Amino acid sequence: MKAALATYADAPVWADAPDQAAGPDLVAVSMRAVPLHNLARGIADGRHYAAPAAPGFVIGVDGVGVTEDGRRVYVAAPGTAAPTVAVPASALVEVPDALDDLQAAAAVNAVMSSWMAMTVRTRVRPGQTVLVLGATGGSGRPAVAVARHLGARVIAAGRNADVLATVGADATIDLGAPEAEIAEALRREKIDVVVDYLWGRPAELTLAALEKRGPSEFVQIGTMAGAEIALTGALLRSTDIRLLGSGFGSFTAQEVAAARPHILAAVVELGIAMDVTAVPAESVAEVWRADTAGSRVVLTL
Repeated sequence: MKAALATYADAPVWADAPDQAAGPDLVAVSMRAVPLHNLARGIADGRHYAAPAAPGFVIGVDGVGVTEDGRRVYVAAPGTAAPTVAVPASALVEVPDALDDLQAAAAVNAVMSSWMAMTVRTRVRPGQTVLVLGATGGSGRPAVAVARHLGARVIAAGRNADVLATVGADATIDLGAPEAEIAEALRREKIDVVVDYLWGRPAELTLAALEKRGPSEFVQIGTMAGAEIALTGALLRSTDIRLLGSGFGSFTAQEVAAARPHILAAVVELGIAMDVTAVPAESVAEVWRADTAGSRVVLTL
């Protein structure tokens, strides 16, 4: 069997890999679509805290496939970028008929980040105001829809003004504007929850705007604008604010598993559509560093 294997030195390669034998407690799944989102890429490159110590493993952490009895399922397990995988039944969720393979594969991880942030790490309530930092990204756009689904008023902040106008937010903040204008726009709002995909300077400006104006919760998900920030102790002492991380180390595997059917249902109910670039799995090395203009790459098998 050939599969997409991590190298750590370069892009993954399509090469020979051992066949996966299904045991009595495992279900064989023929994979059809495997997304290359940030989590999958980080592990495959050895950059993520969940990455194995050495390369040579089959990449992919989720995807969509078909079981031997014909069920179309979302698979959440390591090593999905292979023609066939053998996984526990608990790793499978049936895919709604309304979602095709590519959309289901691309959407779950994108929606999961905000779903877990707003329903597990904190609980967004109707009537609250949620600020999405990075609302023009592949995960930020669905986050706006999830926040509205939970009954919140949503402020979308991002650098792409054209995309900001299309995300369905109640208000927008252009992060490409001068910092004084961004700070003023943030100070005009009473923000209850921040869902942050950026960190870096946008997070610094947002936290400064929240000073002495709590209660607020700041949920950190991604670091697209920088891995570190400057944060004064005085801000934390003077403000009723909770800083929370949201990722696979901050909620349990059971919580994630319980959320997946709800996430798939929400993708259908909210009409979330991902911008997908489908690429044959054997071309993984060619697409690994390619600029896909913000589109989600999904490997097809």
